[in-house]
Amino acid sequence: MITTPLDLASAADLAADIMSAAFGLTPAEELQRRDIFAEHARHPGLIARGAFDGSRLVGFCYGFPAGDRSWWERQVHPRLAAVGAASWLASDTLELTELHVHPDHQGHGLGRTLITEVCDASPATRVLLSVRVQSTAARHLYSTLGFTELTTPFLFGGVPPHYLLMGAPQPLRR
Repeated sequence: MITTPLDLASAADLAADIMSAAFGLTPAEELQRRDIFAEHARHPGLIARGAFDGSRLVGFCYGFPAGDRSWWERQVHPRLAAVGAASWLASDTLELTELHVHPDHQGHGLGRTLITEVCDASPATRVLLSVRVQSTAARHLYSTLGFTELTTPFLFGGVPPHYLLMGAPQPLRR
């Protein structure tokens, strides 16, 4: 298994396939994710890494500087403001946007490797992410890296599932 910088624009379809396998997305949801990944690939400051088994992409992670008032930020800002943590959306924060590993390759440290490589490549002094409340393995991974829960559970756009916001100082704990 190797990890390397990832051209997210070229890998958007493969990344959506991985997310679909991990979350059981419907075909419509998978198509939407492809469009979102392609859009995110054009984001200034994007840092993306991929994990490969031979030539097959089996995991990916990416993020970019916070502060652009994207749909995601418009959703999380009120939640952070309500707990006095709105400063987490400042430009010195890396918004860790996606981390997904194909189910056949989970449990071998790829997620940890990908997230630390993306965060290490960023000049940001802290990292912010959202995680599904029921994703206990992901929440455990993030906690071991130094992330703490910043909010109580909430819905994006009023639609399940519930999410939490978690943040960590840089460098991440090893």
